[in-house]
Amino acid sequence: MSKSVSLGDHVVTPRMGFTHHGIYIGDQRVMHYAGFIDGFAVKGPVAITSLERFDNGFGFWVQDHDRKFDRAESVERAYSRLGEDDYHILFNNCEHFVSWCISGVHSSAQIKKLTFNAAAISFATLEGIGNLASKVAAGWRAVQEARHLARAQS
Repeated sequence: MSKSVSLGDHVVTPRMGFTHHGIYIGDQRVMHYAGFIDGFAVKGPVAITSLERFDNGFGFWVQDHDRKFDRAESVERAYSRLGEDDYHILFNNCEHFVSWCISGVHSSAQIKKLTFNAAAISFATLEGIGNLASKVAAGWRAVQEARHLARAQS
């Protein structure tokens, strides 16, 4: 995992089942949504913490970006939201925050992947239910036909 960081870098640290995101603001400090810093904890505001506390012993890497804003502007944008307490895991999480600071786009690849996978599972489940229903209906028709034939022969 990377240990070389520059002002305005998007830093990412792994957690169990997800990744946590922040923006490097210099002097070994990171600004991020403080919720989930210790795993599945309660939500928290946009806050500044040490890089060491941010990575919490898991290490970190720097995620590359196509930038709309230069590094200093990205950090200024982060400071404009310092103290904001509108965290929402699906609609306003740490990755949304960092993406907005750097590119101006409020986006989370984790959530896109999660919702895509959930949609795929839902579709597969519905398709499976539809197939099962078709088989049940076909079996029911076969039973009805057998009853009809049995009555006709008696």
